[in-house]
Amino acid sequence: MKKIISICLVLLSISSMMSINAFAVDLVGEDILVIEDDIIEEVYGLYNTNNSSNISLMSTGLIVSKSLKLSKTSNGLIITATTVGNADVKKCGFTYIKLQRLINGTWTDYTTYCYYDQYSESTSKTFSKTITAPTGYTYRVICEHYAEKTKLLIFKETETSYNVTSSLAF
Repeated sequence: MKKIISICLVLLSISSMMSINAFAVDLVGEDILVIEDDIIEEVYGLYNTNNSSNISLMSTGLIVSKSLKLSKTSNGLIITATTVGNADVKKCGFTYIKLQRLINGTWTDYTTYCYYDQYSESTSKTFSKTITAPTGYTYRVICEHYAEKTKLLIFKETETSYNVTSSLAF
C-alpha cells in the first residue's frame, strides 16, 4: 500500500512540473470554431472607437462605440465588426460591410454583406464572417455603422459612420 501511494505521489509531482498548453478559442461567424493561435495577422478599423470620448464632432451621439477588424488565418480571412448605440437606440447594425481587394491599384469589391439581418432591434450588433478568399491579393474591409432611434413615434433620428481597416496581404 505504501508503494502505491509513493508511486501516485511521484506521478503527481512529475505531472505538475509538466507545462500544459491551453488555447484561447473564439466562436466566429456561423458557429465556426477558430483557435486564437490560428490567427496569423490582424488589421483594425482606422476609425474604431471604444467609448464616447472618441466620437467625432459630426456625431449625433447615437453610436457610442464601433469596431472593425480583418484577421488572416492559414485557411482564410475573418471579418469582425461591432456597432454599439446609446440607451435610446432601437435599431443598430450596418448599412453595408464589404471585403475589397486591390487590383491594379484600385480597391474593388470582392463581396458585400447587405442582408436584412445586419440590423438588430437592440442597442448593439456584432457581425462575424469567415471567408475563403483567393490568395495573392491585398484585402481590406469597409463598412458603415448604423444606429437609429424613434422620436415622437413618427420621426427617426439616425447616425451612420464610415470605417475602413488597414490593408492585409493574403
